[in-house]
Amino acid sequence: MKKIRRGFTLVEVMLFLAVTGLLFLGVTMGVQNSIYQQRYNDAVQSFADFLRNIYAEVANVQHPGNGRSNEAVYGKLVTFDGNDEKQVIYTYDVVGNATSPSMLDNGEIEGLLSKVQANVLRKEGGDEGSYQLAGIVETYSPKWGSRIQPKGSFTNYKGALLIVRSPKSGVIQTLATADGVEPLDVQSYVESDDAARVLLDYLVERNGSTVSSKFAKSQVDFCINPDGNTENTNRTDVRLLSGAYNGSGVEIVARDEIREDGTGNLCNGGNP
Repeated sequence: MKKIRRGFTLVEVMLFLAVTGLLFLGVTMGVQNSIYQQRYNDAVQSFADFLRNIYAEVANVQHPGNGRSNEAVYGKLVTFDGNDEKQVIYTYDVVGNATSPSMLDNGEIEGLLSKVQANVLRKEGGDEGSYQLAGIVETYSPKWGSRIQPKGSFTNYKGALLIVRSPKSGVIQTLATADGVEPLDVQSYVESDDAARVLLDYLVERNGSTVSSKFAKSQVDFCINPDGNTENTNRTDVRLLSGAYNGSGVEIVARDEIREDGTGNLCNGGNP
């Protein structure tokens, strides 16, 4: 007796296609999530390396000018303008008049730089010349659409870092602008009458008889948001330690990391 072979039923075919489709979707989503996470990790590492490279440049500073000069390069000024449309970070050379050795006594950054009239701009062409940016202005933008934000906020970080090496001791010191201080818009000062004081006014802020600085030694927590300015509470903390003097002062604190001292990531409501 001849056997009759039967194929798959329509229900069985549909079930097979459904299961295959779900497996394919799962694999695709897994790959996409893996790519997304890798890009975010690259963005975090890139910003941390950017900060560490600045310390390396300050430690091995080179004068950007030509020929003989009475000025010396003391370090770098890093500005974050807080622009919500396009986040660009600028890095400038900090220069100052180094003709008097007595001005170079060891001490805090503010005292050293205010005595040597340190600035990020220099005058070219004598008394009739105009102010030009000191050295080559370098820029950095966050990678893969991420944004750099302060803790407790989802707006772009604004402020400035001052990383300076003492020419006498070689010690590197770090300052950051205090909360609420408007960022230094260095670009707008070029060729203006106020150019010579663009940095000095931040170093020596006079309020009646009180003299203070808009900069301070403090820990800075840069929160890296993978989704731009959306309120993503899953941010990695790139921490610049207070008083950092080399690249080791830049730390990456994972999104769910809790350290032995009880502190951890401060970008997502962690302990101070």
